[in-house]
Amino acid sequence: MNVDQMKELVAARQWQSLEGAWLEAVEQKAPAPPLAGVLEALVAADQLNTAETLAWTLLAERTAQLPPEEALEVAKAVVTAVPVSDELRSQAAELYRAVHGQKAHFAAMLRASGLTSGQSPRRAFRTLDVCLGIEPAAYMVNRFDHQAYRLETYEDALGEFVLRDPSNHPHHLEPKALADEFDPADETDFRVLCQFCPGELTRLIDEDPASVLIGLCMSGGGEINSANLKDKLVPRYLPAEKWSHWWSRARTAANRCPQLALEGRTPVTIKYHPQGLTLEQEMTPLVAGAFSPLEKLALLQQYVRQAAQRKSPISPPFVAPIMESLASQTQDKRHGRSMALAAALALEKLVAAGLPMPSGTMRSPGQLLAQDDSAAETLVAMDNEELFSPALDAMATRPDAAEQLVRLLAKAPSIHLDDIARRLRQAGRDDAIAAAVASAVTDPLKNLQVCLWLWKGPNPPIEGGPSKTEILVRLLNAALEMERDWDLDPAFRKAALLQIRSALSAGDYASYRQVLGEVSESVAGTLKRRVERCDGLAEAVQGKMLALLKENFFTLFVEAKVAPWLDESVIWTTEAALKRQQDEFTQLTDVKMLANARAIGAAAAHGDLRENADWQFAMEEKRRLLAQATRMQDELTRCRILQQHDVPTDFVGIGSRVTLKRADGGGEQTLTILGPWDGDLTRGLYSYKSALAATLLGKAPGQTVTLKNETGEADWIVGKIEVGLE
Repeated sequence: MNVDQMKELVAARQWQSLEGAWLEAVEQKAPAPPLAGVLEALVAADQLNTAETLAWTLLAERTAQLPPEEALEVAKAVVTAVPVSDELRSQAAELYRAVHGQKAHFAAMLRASGLTSGQSPRRAFRTLDVCLGIEPAAYMVNRFDHQAYRLETYEDALGEFVLRDPSNHPHHLEPKALADEFDPADETDFRVLCQFCPGELTRLIDEDPASVLIGLCMSGGGEINSANLKDKLVPRYLPAEKWSHWWSRARTAANRCPQLALEGRTPVTIKYHPQGLTLEQEMTPLVAGAFSPLEKLALLQQYVRQAAQRKSPISPPFVAPIMESLASQTQDKRHGRSMALAAALALEKLVAAGLPMPSGTMRSPGQLLAQDDSAAETLVAMDNEELFSPALDAMATRPDAAEQLVRLLAKAPSIHLDDIARRLRQAGRDDAIAAAVASAVTDPLKNLQVCLWLWKGPNPPIEGGPSKTEILVRLLNAALEMERDWDLDPAFRKAALLQIRSALSAGDYASYRQVLGEVSESVAGTLKRRVERCDGLAEAVQGKMLALLKENFFTLFVEAKVAPWLDESVIWTTEAALKRQQDEFTQLTDVKMLANARAIGAAAAHGDLRENADWQFAMEEKRRLLAQATRMQDELTRCRILQQHDVPTDFVGIGSRVTLKRADGGGEQTLTILGPWDGDLTRGLYSYKSALAATLLGKAPGQTVTLKNETGEADWIVGKIEVGLE
């Protein structure tokens, strides 16, 4: 009968059954601490006599069978559970005498503890354990302020311990006060080293990082995490710039030290085991948390690395169950094809690393992919950089491997596209690469990974591929589009913007710096406007990109007050004209450029690109369409719709309807000045960028202007000015 069942007997007040179950548990050598819980239940039920009787039964049996040190632990458990029993307390005192009676001042410590005079058992036991466990010159650390002291002696006459602080000042404490406020500390405890031996601590930091970690764990109750570790050492004992190097050394030392174990990633938890643990014991708790094949792969790779560092052999009993579970997962379809594939690939990798082949039935990566109609999608869903290339090798046995690679080119993360493109070239599918590039330039948001690949720079470069400037514009456009399209999945938007930011800032903005070194000031002005409007880049990336622009094109950031019609950063237009221009841009990108991408793919399929007239024509058309799209996109990003309040009435401005009278009295005419896409001479509508508008803009009523007409020049007087917006 277990402890919980015996507690149920207490609750049911079935004393006879309880006594029988207790005797059975005592005979079967049940551990004392759980049995003490039954005694506590009896005390709570006001069954003190029964509790004392059962406690004596247990203590008498264990005292007869166990060494005094072990019997004392049993006595401490039962006295704590039944604190009112003087007989049990006396027996515990006798066991203390048997274990510690030869020590100086034993009788004084026993009296001071109050074990036989009614003191609470926990406090009495702590007093005895602490005070009997220390010797002169031992270190003690205050539990509250962590001040360290060295024990000097015990003065019988005063009944006090004498301790000295790091300044050698004496402090007197009674045994109970010492036990209540202080913990014994090893000489290597970090708190002791800091206060008594700072020079030794400096040496250990430099020469023996593992000892420093052990000392810090001692001071932290057995463990410390890397964040707190850094706070303890930097900058008091270690300059900030040396932390990373020291922490790398310390991790290596910890992995080689059997008394230390590392758990977690960020922050890493360092745990101290005084008796030391085998590598297998350290890693066993991690096994339960490793469910997916990728987690098991990482666990066993860590095990192999640390075994090599410690120069310890691989333990088949530890490895075999994990390898068998991976073999089982290759057969398991409940969690999807990608998990089964990851398990098969992980097994191949681990066996290649020297781990034993599992004995259970398993399926190879090639077998899994051969039966998978969506092999490309399975590879992408696996989402593991390390296993991707081996998965491509396994897929190569499929008869439609090239078609699967074509599908992967549009789906796989950018980091794998060099590998996929290389395999496609080997399969003679250059056309698929060209078509993917053309589609990415046409629609960067739908082909973001290809765009990121092109920005990083394919290896080898793609013949006739877009320039980095073109790709930069496309990435910024994609970021702007994601900000404005709230129908996008938020998780996709967040991940995509993060990838764009990472790509742009990679290598201290190396590719972006390259672009700035090649573009003209007018193109740089376009980039500036797009970066300024692209909040999805995040403040740090956006700020750095603008700062680099300023370094290369300072004049773009010099603000000069100019008339609206002279400000090249803005294009003023009516809403209707803007809509027509947007429709034209959509026709260009969604119809004409898509058709061109298909034409490029079809032309590339005919063979040698150097002598392929269709290819050359399609590529030339691509460059023309790209230039047109770039120009239109730039214009659209600069647009500002004219509103009533934007139009002045005291002088001619954009949006003004102005009446002009011939200076010689020969008549009058009315014209309206609008945006560059609003011009219609039959209706008297002129673009503010036209020569006639340039002559009128800024003029006030009553001023005379000279305008050209079919018969020559004539002077006109500016008359009424009003808002010309419909």
